Amino acid sequence: MVPQFPSYNVPMRFATALLALACAAACTADTLTLRNGQVVRGTYLGGTARTVNMQVDDATKTYDVTDVTALRFTAPAEVAPAAAPAQAVEGRADSTVRVVIYEDLQCSDCAAFRRMMDDRLLAKYADKVAFVHYDFPLAKHPWARRAAIAARYFAARSAELGLAYRRYMMAGQERTTEANFNERLRAFAAAHGVDAEAAEAALGDARYAALVERDYQDGVSRGVVHTPTVFVNGRAFIETFTFEEISSGIDEALAQAR
Repeated sequence: MVPQFPSYNVPMRFATALLALACAAACTADTLTLRNGQVVRGTYLGGTARTVNMQVDDATKTYDVTDVTALRFTAPAEVAPAAAPAQAVEGRADSTVRVVIYEDLQCSDCAAFRRMMDDRLLAKYADKVAFVHYDFPLAKHPWARRAAIAARYFAARSAELGLAYRRYMMAGQERTTEANFNERLRAFAAAHGVDAEAAEAALGDARYAALVERDYQDGVSRGVVHTPTVFVNGRAFIETFTFEEISSGIDEALAQAR
């Protein structure tokens, strides 16, 4: 049976609970019906107790749960794994000390952490520590999820290309908009010898979208809310922190691993 909830005589606390149950039933929304009668067709991207996020064409739309009268989901399809590795890893991949990074490619704090990695962390720890990237695109960032999907596509071609795209998007956050996102994607592809049309088409590839969603749900299960959230052997560093702070955490983890 298709999960839905009515628009009338439903207190907010019950509507949000029913919405959560509906969203848990499947990950792809067929249609979303609003109180004003509008029907929105697109892809369900998650939400909170108060909002529903949908990808509609190339845009991410956010709707207040009180304006939603029904969500109709398609049956979840079996999605074949993508050719890309599940996670991008920098440094020493087989290290027992793992720095797990939940990042949003549209997040300015993530871009600052990316610079810290390139300028200092990798220089000090690349031969000792595994830096493991997980995607956690926030609903408030309109092109973050598409960027994560594109990063998976490029990683399927080569791990280094996937990392290069992550750097490219974080370095160009201020120059990227919803309107020019695809243009910048095509430019990166062309500059790296990748067919631009194929790269753009990959934004609709369910295999890469599934990998991103798996990362996101993994982060949710670990209590991630803000980006970046960086775990050093389980110890969390959230949003803004200094090189000295995270370096101290890594040194402590390395000492414990000896």
